[in-house]
Amino acid sequence: MIVVVTEEFGVERVIRLDDPDNFTELAVDVVGLSRDELDAVAGADGAGFVEGDHLWIDVDFLRSRGRGTVQWNAGFAAMIAYARGKGWTDADGTRVRAHIRCG
Repeated sequence: MIVVVTEEFGVERVIRLDDPDNFTELAVDVVGLSRDELDAVAGADGAGFVEGDHLWIDVDFLRSRGRGTVQWNAGFAAMIAYARGKGWTDADGTRVRAHIRCG
């Protein structure tokens, strides 16, 4: 699952989910924005916040952009459980850490 953050038409900053059925990867692709701009966009959209090389993404934000099927929800829950086991979630499990890839 790839979170893409970009600026469209030179005006609107957009956060979208690419490859939503891939539960073995979670990364953030940032196109044409600085980390400060990413932090502002993520905060304004309720998606999370930047810390170093990672975006701490709100789990409910990700879930709301998924397919919403029983199968998708199960795969997503398993991905978050795996991340929790690796220490990649915050203490209460509401945010998951994803590496930022700038391009």
